Amino acid sequence: MASERGAPVAAHADDALIPGAYITDEAMQAVLERQCHRCAGCNAPLSAESTHFDLRQPVIRGGPHTLGNFEALCPFCHRNHMRRIREQFAGMTGHRNK
Repeated sequence: MASERGAPVAAHADDALIPGAYITDEAMQAVLERQCHRCAGCNAPLSAESTHFDLRQPVIRGGPHTLGNFEALCPFCHRNHMRRIREQFAGMTGHRNK
């Protein structure tokens, strides 16, 4: 779908591209509300000081920088998520060097 000026328009709010490298306060609030202020990994309640926002599928791995690809995680789940991503990248780079 396109706007009157021909710019692409998302059919659903979660499909809208988030410009720039950072998530906005409005996007953070939308993600928290979508998840009922609970961790996407373990369902623990999230507090303002302990919430981490990350992309489910990183852009570098083909994930879109959209609201629907963001998730809110507790510190423990975020650490595990980042570990898995690092392991995936280590496997990719290790495979190239063989």
